[in-house]
Parts: sequence; C-alpha cells; structure tokens
Amino acid sequence: MAYVIIDKMSQLLKSGQLVTICVDGLNYTPDGFATGGIEDGGILFFEQIDLTSYPSWNDFKGRTTLAKTGDLATICSFIGRPYKINNDPEWFCYDVYEILIDGHVRHAFKQNLIPFKAD
Repeated sequence: MAYVIIDKMSQLLKSGQLVTICVDGLNYTPDGFATGGIEDGGILFFEQIDLTSYPSWNDFKGRTTLAKTGDLATICSFIGRPYKINNDPEWFCYDVYEILIDGHVRHAFKQNLIPFKAD
C-alpha cells in the first residue's frame, strides 16, 4: 500500500489546484534539510527558494508568509527541483511550487502541500 501512496505523491500538482498546508513533522525533509523557516508552530514560505544552491545555508530569499497546518493555498506553477537533488520520482518531496497563499506568491516544497479534498 505504501507504494501506491508514494506513486500518487510523486505526481505533479497542477496550476489552479487547491492544496492544504501540512507542517506537522514536515519542517525538515527525511534527509534533515529545512523546507522553510520555522516560526510559531508553522512554516515561513519565502518568495524564492534558490534551486541552484539548495541545500546550503542561504537558499531561502525574499519576503515571507507564515502558514500553519490546515491553511489553504493555490498552486500557481511548478518551479522545479533543486539541481543537487536526484530527478528520481522517489525524491518528490523536493519539488518546488509557486503558490498563492494569504494573497502573496511564495515558493513551497511539495512535502508541505497536500491536494485539498472537500469533506
């Protein structure tokens, strides 16, 4: 069953798609790399994640927006994957998207974005 979940998670999110932010236990990738800033139990999404240098010490740039688990965002576009990260689908958590959140355009790793499902 885990294989099916991984396969679904590795699919690209689409422009205009509504997503839920998930921060709980996901401020870092399984490899220990930060997915944004950490503040008040949430995550700080930045205007830009530098795909040429990530992971390093100065990857997140620009203004920030604080988000918490359960907040909603809209996918604007797929930005790409950091150049130092393998292109294998199993590394989907490193895919970077441009999102619209709280009226601001920011970059976010897929690890923190879950497709929205209405109850």
